[in-house]
Amino acid sequence: MKLKETWSQLGRWWKTWKTVPVLEWVQAAALFRSGEYRLAEKFYRKGLKRHPQHIASHCARLDLAYCLFKSGKLAESEQELKLVTLNLPEMREAHLRLARLQLWRGHALDAAWTARRALKVVKPDAELVAIFLLAVTENEGPWYLLDEALDACKGLPQGVESTPKLQAICAYISHQRGEETGRETLEALCESERCPVEALVLLGKLLLADSNVMQGRRMLRRALSALPDNPQILALLAQSYLKSGTLYNADYARQLATEACQRSEWASPRELHILAEAYYHVGDKVSALIIASKAKEEGNRLLGSYRDVKSLEQLIDNLSAGTLA
Repeated sequence: MKLKETWSQLGRWWKTWKTVPVLEWVQAAALFRSGEYRLAEKFYRKGLKRHPQHIASHCARLDLAYCLFKSGKLAESEQELKLVTLNLPEMREAHLRLARLQLWRGHALDAAWTARRALKVVKPDAELVAIFLLAVTENEGPWYLLDEALDACKGLPQGVESTPKLQAICAYISHQRGEETGRETLEALCESERCPVEALVLLGKLLLADSNVMQGRRMLRRALSALPDNPQILALLAQSYLKSGTLYNADYARQLATEACQRSEWASPRELHILAEAYYHVGDKVSALIIASKAKEEGNRLLGSYRDVKSLEQLIDNLSAGTLA
């Protein structure tokens, strides 16, 4: 670090914390800003080892968690965020990051409970409520949590602006409940300048469910251009290539699903299930059975249960019978 930058960092540190700087964290912060996350991780850990009770330790852990996430160490990142939310429950940002990471890993119910706990201790806002709603919707229940999330949405303080993300999730729920305006709202959001990625993903899911593969894939590709390494988007795209018709391409589906599993650190039963289906479609039943069994194992680790467990178990039974025949 250059001398001028070092002095600047030290000045900002004193202004923020009013304490003697932890030099390891000053160095780590500079590395963090330059995108050198693996090296920054080492300095954050050194500082935490020397100063575990420092007033700035929770912020250091927050940055460490992001470094771990960028390095693909998702489980370690989650543990750091859990520590922060446990020891500093009023830190809204820690709850948000934890819930987002849990969604990223395919653990939607965990994310829902994280958001719910946050709303008990911090001032409700549109982003927190949106994460709560999205997580419950992604998990497809339990419905009493959905009712709580919708109540939280209605109970947002006056003057709190409803974000496009929150509008998109509410529109999707409306559509699932049979209200025609829900889909229209989603479509309008996807055509707007402030289109949130969530709107593209949710509309893409609806279009795929209606067998409108081409349009559904177009929405998902737009979403992927904004979040190129998002496991859920990659997995949904993979599913689109497993649908019969002229757009069917099982080998490409396998490639997309493999990347989705890598991005979620092989911890999401949903992504693993789709990869198993892709292997089955390309004719590799042995690999399909191994991956499907892994999906069931990860599903058993979830706080609740994997939502497509019956379909997964049927796939495993079929593959077991086929490989033993």
